[in-house]
Amino acid sequence: MPTPTLEQVLRERVAGLVGDDLEAVEAEIHRELYSPVALIQEMGGYIASAGGKRLRPILLLLAARVAGYRGPRGVRLACVVELLHTATLIHDDVVDQAPLRRGRPSANAQWGDDASVLVGDHLYSKSFAMLVRDNDRAVMETLARSTVSMTEAEVLQLELKRSGFTSEADYLRIITLKTASFMSACCRIGGLLGGLPPEQVEALAHYGLDIGVAFQISDDSLDFVANPERLGKAIGADLREGKRTLPLIAMLDQLSPPEAERVRALLRRPSLVPAELEEIRRLVLEHDGVEYARAQAHAYAQAAKADLEVFPPSEERETLALVADFVVDRDR
Repeated sequence: MPTPTLEQVLRERVAGLVGDDLEAVEAEIHRELYSPVALIQEMGGYIASAGGKRLRPILLLLAARVAGYRGPRGVRLACVVELLHTATLIHDDVVDQAPLRRGRPSANAQWGDDASVLVGDHLYSKSFAMLVRDNDRAVMETLARSTVSMTEAEVLQLELKRSGFTSEADYLRIITLKTASFMSACCRIGGLLGGLPPEQVEALAHYGLDIGVAFQISDDSLDFVANPERLGKAIGADLREGKRTLPLIAMLDQLSPPEAERVRALLRRPSLVPAELEEIRRLVLEHDGVEYARAQAHAYAQAAKADLEVFPPSEERETLALVADFVVDRDR
């Protein structure tokens, strides 16, 4: 028999530990997406059927298990974070004018920007209505802080895109405020559900932060090297959208000043032809931009596993450590 992949091992572990809860999350998502407004119902069904990794609900549920919590609030709050995450993806696709999401036409490509913004707002509102019903101030404050952080990161990213220059420190600040802060919030909520002492709640939150940074660096690296069919979007999509990611930043640091300025001049253009995109992608690969970024991602993944050492050994802790390995070794 072939050796199972890391993804297969992780899926099996997650199914054994929180599989029933994840099925309940899916059912809850479909219930919450119901609306008497036909367009919301149509778009909601389309979005829900796209699936996804459900990484944020998995992190919340596993963190709750590490914290010793096994109750219905885990499912409810896992649904909250997935609806909130979906709302941010819809808005991101509008801002980026992305044609694809998870290998299918994006909501904005199908229904237009106006409908997408409004339905994204609806999902965002739904998630916070569920939070109000849950009625836990610490959980509400955690997600409120995270959503403020994410919106600030989006505006900062736009500001830097317009300036034409993004440093590695800028990039790390953006992904920490955006992707990592939300994953950190998911893990913090798991710790809060279990009533852990503050230092252990902070350990879970820091684990989520490190996982989030590792995940985003890995995601940005895949934009240069992944199989488009596996990735669910075209290679070079970030370049087309004008995003300055770590592999690109690392490549620019390796070029001579005239070469770097030529590439920056290309990047300042409102759009690039395929040959120009391919030239930039080739330079990133030739100057080890992807290798540099992946090394950074692995360092954050190792830090995430170290964050878990405050907890006694358990299958749940081991599975969270596997998540750290998966986010940097995945191909989609």
